[in-house]
Amino acid sequence: MLDKLGGTFAPRPSTGPHSLKECIPLCLLLTKKLQYAENSKEISIILNDKQIKINGRVRTDKKFPVGFMDVLEILKTKESFRLLYNTNKKFLLHRITDEENNIKLCKVVNKATLSGDIPHIYTDDGSTFRYVDPSIKVGDTIKLDLSSRKVIDFISFGIGKTAFITKGKNLGCVGTIFQIDEKEGICDTIHLKDSAGRTFLTQKSNVFVIGDENNVLISLPEEKGVKISEYEKSNLRYGELIERNEGEEEESISEENNEMEEEE
Repeated sequence: MLDKLGGTFAPRPSTGPHSLKECIPLCLLLTKKLQYAENSKEISIILNDKQIKINGRVRTDKKFPVGFMDVLEILKTKESFRLLYNTNKKFLLHRITDEENNIKLCKVVNKATLSGDIPHIYTDDGSTFRYVDPSIKVGDTIKLDLSSRKVIDFISFGIGKTAFITKGKNLGCVGTIFQIDEKEGICDTIHLKDSAGRTFLTQKSNVFVIGDENNVLISLPEEKGVKISEYEKSNLRYGELIERNEGEEEESISEENNEMEEEE
């Protein structure tokens, strides 16, 4: 995202809901991804005008950390985006509709019952929710209403669920869970299959459930989380050129044959 000759230093995200390696500063989204600003002064003008919302709240810190599944809303242009990963392991701003910008998915990373027998759950973005459905378990995904900050639904982790990979060599891939290998003392191994039929596996900690096989709760990018090989990428990029070269070779061969027949 940053140019090699663009300078020595990069903006460091502020302390916030996401870890340093799993977020991107808001200023880089405005300059490099959306290209709505070219310098720090223009970024400050946009943020001080309170035109940017992250997960339903106005943010004015130019280094505010934006992470996976966060919803970015631009009030003046009436645009909404969700920050996801693509299959190239890079951040992707996916444009979403007005109906979807009020929904965020969060993964449950811990669960506890505190004083008064009040159930608490803790999510991957540092949020805490009380009085939730007691059937929610660690590894499940909750559906959060950003306007009320309440849990309106949840997706249990298990076979047949559609999941987004958030870490590892399959980062950005989306597939359906078809097998779970439970192992004592180490992380469980999850087997998934994408819409193209490719199977892959990863650790349970890398899996973020986003819905059932036929009912995904969020919209996905055009690639649908399907990872293609370098050979397939080259065919998509240079396929027309290869076919054109083959056609030119066939024409040159036919011309040579015609010349040889004329000489005879």
